[in-house]
Amino acid sequence: MLAVSRTLNGDRLVEFEYLRVVERDGGLIYIAQPNGQPPTEFPMTRLQGRHARFENPQHDFPKTIEYEARPDGSLVASISGADGQRKMTWTFIRESGG
Repeated sequence: MLAVSRTLNGDRLVEFEYLRVVERDGGLIYIAQPNGQPPTEFPMTRLQGRHARFENPQHDFPKTIEYEARPDGSLVASISGADGQRKMTWTFIRESGG
């Protein structure tokens, strides 16, 4: 799976990130590459129902990346440091096409 994230301030790009999820050795690895930096790998450590957790305890920040698909169709993403410190959360809501 491939994804690109962009953060804009008005018409100006302030940051971007390339994201990949790959299968390796029977598990999933989330690979983040923010702002053209070298890639950082976060192996999946938990998959339960509609919730997935990826962790890399050696990384400075974040150490944990989580996603939860909600029944209403929204997707909640969060990142955090050790022991849940500096947790940041985003909720993505699907727009109806038209």
